[in-house]
Amino acid sequence: MRYAAFSISIVLCCSAVALLAQQSSSSRYVVTWVGDADRADSDFLAVVDVALGSRTYGQIINTVPAGAIKTIPHHTEQYFFPGHPLFANGYAGNATFRFDLSDPVHPRLMGKLSEVPDLAYPHSFARLPNGNVLATMQAKGDDFLPPGGLAEFRDDGSVVRSASAANDVDPLVRLYNALVLPEKDRLIVSGGLMTMNDPRVAKRPNDHSGFAVQLWRLSDLRLLKTIALPPAPGSRPTANQDPYEPRLLKNGEVMLTTGYGGLYHVTGFDADTFKADFVFDFGGSSGVPVIVDRFWIQPVSGLRRVVAVDVSNPAKPVELSRIQFDDRQVAHWLSADPFSDRIIMANSSGEPRLWMLKFDPISGLVSIDTTFHEPGDDRHPGISFDHEVWPHGKTGTGVPHGSVFVN
Repeated sequence: MRYAAFSISIVLCCSAVALLAQQSSSSRYVVTWVGDADRADSDFLAVVDVALGSRTYGQIINTVPAGAIKTIPHHTEQYFFPGHPLFANGYAGNATFRFDLSDPVHPRLMGKLSEVPDLAYPHSFARLPNGNVLATMQAKGDDFLPPGGLAEFRDDGSVVRSASAANDVDPLVRLYNALVLPEKDRLIVSGGLMTMNDPRVAKRPNDHSGFAVQLWRLSDLRLLKTIALPPAPGSRPTANQDPYEPRLLKNGEVMLTTGYGGLYHVTGFDADTFKADFVFDFGGSSGVPVIVDRFWIQPVSGLRRVVAVDVSNPAKPVELSRIQFDDRQVAHWLSADPFSDRIIMANSSGEPRLWMLKFDPISGLVSIDTTFHEPGDDRHPGISFDHEVWPHGKTGTGVPHGSVFVN
């Protein structure tokens, strides 16, 4: 019995050490950019405690109003860069806000981005090696007419430079996201249309689902080449529509997913070799993915699932695991914790909810973290934003979107 007790104590001790190690290496907070559901009150940034073992774990511990209504919060930066503000885009309001997260428990609103001459409606953001932020712009002016372009901003919100995405392949192109390849002095930029159920960002005459991908030179923001994504083979040729999310793999390869669920391998970083080949079909409309090691983890909004794919051979991706959600969930936004195996997920519609996922980089298994739930509710994983009262006041249900870990 003494040996059994001793062995149990060793197991408990090792488990405690492992838990402490995970707690010390994991991010402590998630901040999420939240829209007021009835659009009557200010949109806001919310802080969620995700520190394992914390007495407020799984709770929204603070909120900061943006001082603006009806912006319909959309993308933030996908990762937080310490020492810099977080950029958070109120897409329909043509307004991007900057938040100081140096004290993540008490974020501070720093103001908006400056207007860009001849461009409008920022969409997605990429940090540059010089610390500035590159934003894709969906339109050329306040009237939401295409084409869009690119703009570089300093942390104080001022504009450094900008350029139009006008081209002959898709004259009505709207830029969605950009992948920065500093060692190649290149940018891979997707040309997907983003509209919402709001007259400010509804389709304009001749608007169409995007189909173009662009190659730019980073150093002088010069557009080098625009190509049309080839149709997907088989029963879903339109899986090439709305190129959305380019990503750099650990092995240096570049891939891109479309809003219609196609996955493409992008190669050649000169004007005469630039191309994209269809390699995988997720089967439905898709959102914002993350890359973990050799795995592409994709929210497939239209099918209410998250899928993990091994892309170590980018020409032949292999699905390894998936999570299937219920009809109330519309998986859209993912962001990975740089310090642990956790991924935060936000619904784009349906139930206003944040989920915590876990990912095993050995097996490729993606799963729901059932420990992440509201206090007293261990039957429903995740955090609901269907609240009446928030730390900043009684403003009703919020809709979370862009969400990032902060340590």
